[in-house]
Amino acid sequence: MTEIEKDRDARYKTWRHPMPEFPEDFYNNLYSKKASFKKVNESIIDLETRGKAFLVKKGQTVRIVQLEQAQIVDFCIWNAKDPRERFWNDYTLCRETFFISKFSRLWSNMPCFRPLMTVLEDTVETVLTYPSSNHHYCFGSHCNPSFWYYALGRNPNHPFVTKWNCWCNLCRAIKPFGLIYRDLHDNINLFSKTHFNPDGSHPVEPSDAKKGDYVEFYAEIDVLVAASICPSGTGTYHWSEAEKDTVSPVGVEIYDTGVEPLVHEMPLNREGFLCLDYDTLKRK
Repeated sequence: MTEIEKDRDARYKTWRHPMPEFPEDFYNNLYSKKASFKKVNESIIDLETRGKAFLVKKGQTVRIVQLEQAQIVDFCIWNAKDPRERFWNDYTLCRETFFISKFSRLWSNMPCFRPLMTVLEDTVETVLTYPSSNHHYCFGSHCNPSFWYYALGRNPNHPFVTKWNCWCNLCRAIKPFGLIYRDLHDNINLFSKTHFNPDGSHPVEPSDAKKGDYVEFYAEIDVLVAASICPSGTGTYHWSEAEKDTVSPVGVEIYDTGVEPLVHEMPLNREGFLCLDYDTLKRK
């Protein structure tokens, strides 16, 4: 190893993002109990709806399952009791890296800034087509009408523009829970594969997920989750040719674990950090 490489590695270890220690013993013990989890609900996100929202109670897990083949899924998370607290992709990628995997924690926005869920399992085996290739990235957000309008040659009447994009799918999914489009935020792109080029671009690659693969999330608090079947399907074709791809249903399974989550340390309390005038905030 050269001196430059030694310095780079030393800086990497020193400059890891500050965060609470990961309670490895707790999650290893939880993982060891997976065979005893009790399935309490099972459903399918089908091609008639393409989006679904559901509640996952504290201490439960939810699995997003590939039923037929690889299928990219956009995945959003909120505090079920206060949807103003939701998944914060930017700080999650700072603390957990760009790609989530087993034991990644999914952090919420300020002022709570705590794990909403923790990834308990990821069965997808990534083929390293490029050195940085990986699945399940927490940047890029969801496709939307504008995205498909330009991707498909400015066709305003295409169903990917008018109905079947992830933004529309998610809007329909959260409506029964009293949420609207303004409540949508950046999400995790499950089963989607990408890599980073030297210029910073990150083209989509065909997903390596296969039938039966799943990602399982452990709920640290009561959460509302929404999932959308992406029109990009397997990610095999460029966006301009996305219609050639196959879009498939995905499964949703919820399990009781019998394991109560740890209490996350919140040194500056639920109401707000010390820099906030909380009395003023309450009046707004």
